[in-house]
Amino acid sequence: MGLNRYIAKIICFFALCSSAALADDIPEVIFATTLHYPPYEYRENGEPKGLAVDIAKEALTRVGVKQIDFQFFPWKRAVYVTEHGERDLLFNAGKNAPRQKWGYYVDSVLIQQSYVLFKRKSDQFEVQPDFSNVKDKDISVRAGYLYGSGHFRQALDSEKFYKVELADSTEQSVKQLLNDRVDMFVGDLLPVMYYIQEQELEDQIDIVLYNGERMEVLSWSTYLLFSKLRVTPGFVEKVRLAMEQMKADGTFAAIESKYQY
Repeated sequence: MGLNRYIAKIICFFALCSSAALADDIPEVIFATTLHYPPYEYRENGEPKGLAVDIAKEALTRVGVKQIDFQFFPWKRAVYVTEHGERDLLFNAGKNAPRQKWGYYVDSVLIQQSYVLFKRKSDQFEVQPDFSNVKDKDISVRAGYLYGSGHFRQALDSEKFYKVELADSTEQSVKQLLNDRVDMFVGDLLPVMYYIQEQELEDQIDIVLYNGERMEVLSWSTYLLFSKLRVTPGFVEKVRLAMEQMKADGTFAAIESKYQY
């Protein structure tokens, strides 16, 4: 009996050491940064809000983070401060090779962005998925965006549109459309719909259809991205598991449903 008690104490000691090591892996505070991009991430009355903010908060809370400090910067600045270890977390970030050198991606999709086409509500036309019927149409695209490698990118590269205009923001794209400079513009569905509702433009702008359905021209995944200078791979894995748990138990879908249009 004495030997059994001794063994039990040894097991308990190593279990406590293991738990302590795991706890040390989790920062008490996470310093997060991103750009102002409603409804994904923004401030309202000084409080961080949005789809990506809500998901990040829930996942980090589940792994034991006690406080999250959100700062909003222009995107290049947000990337810089995370890359150089001034902040812990960048979101919502697309995957690319340069970022993988300095950061750990949480390998669970944060936001699945859906890009569609917008037109004046008074205009009656549809667009073919292969863009074979747009030779008389002008389009506005965002400057610096790559738009993947599918039919839409090919249509731009092969000059299927009559003219392509550049825009630096949703606001500029909308102005180009309503001032008759273009026939349509491409935009990320949720942020554009948020802007349209904020500006009360629902009676002037709607989505281009194909066979009566929204035609998605691009789907783009974004992620949580942690600085390698600030956190461990073990912590990042815990966050991934928490996000997967959120998707399995319905929490993720419940958060998404609050931001649908």
